[in-house]
Amino acid sequence: MSLSSRAGRALAISLSGLVTIAQPALAETDARQPQRTIVMQGEAQASANPDLAVVTGGTQVQARTAREAMEGNSKVMRAVQQTLREAGIEERDVATSSLSLQPTIEYQQNTNRPRVVGYTAGHQLTIRVRDLAKLGDVLDRMVGAGANQVDGLQLTVSDWSKKLDEARGTAIADARRKAEILAKAAGARLGRVMHIQEQGAAPPRPMPRMAVAQARADSVPVATGDQNVQMAVTVTWELVD
Repeated sequence: MSLSSRAGRALAISLSGLVTIAQPALAETDARQPQRTIVMQGEAQASANPDLAVVTGGTQVQARTAREAMEGNSKVMRAVQQTLREAGIEERDVATSSLSLQPTIEYQQNTNRPRVVGYTAGHQLTIRVRDLAKLGDVLDRMVGAGANQVDGLQLTVSDWSKKLDEARGTAIADARRKAEILAKAAGARLGRVMHIQEQGAAPPRPMPRMAVAQARADSVPVATGDQNVQMAVTVTWELVD
């Protein structure tokens, strides 16, 4: 091969390499073009009437010895569980949430030394009442059978999933409606969805602590009312001409 032929071939290879290197550089320049987007938050509310009550309550017995406290507490608790069955509460809806045995301490006046003077036994239950029409009667029966602790009452919806899914769709539609208004005012329109983020739904707050004295009424009035859950989503759209 002559010197001129070799030089021409080397030049062709060199130019080919330059073209190959230049192509990614052009693509990189295009990728750096700013992308126009719009971010909008949509909101919705899910509402439902509670159909389930969760009651936390139980018994507490004091006695001179630990055995007497435990036996006395067990006797009262058996009466409470029996009256729950008579009220139509199924076994699957009654669960022990805690058992306790604590010494009762007194401090002697002269020496200030602690002295055990008795014991307190406790047994807490978590009870699900699926028929809210029976709730007042269930509370009355519990207290009448010897339950001296009614620590909490929470009214809730047994299945929020369908209501929450409806609220999600409504929140997305709310975000799109507002985004379309702004995009149109700016002379653009919405393109593809780039990102969706759900802020989440805060669960309804439980009712405040219920005192045993309130539960001793002839009939415990319980107003259920609707429970509301707020839903919020943030959606990012591409803006196109």
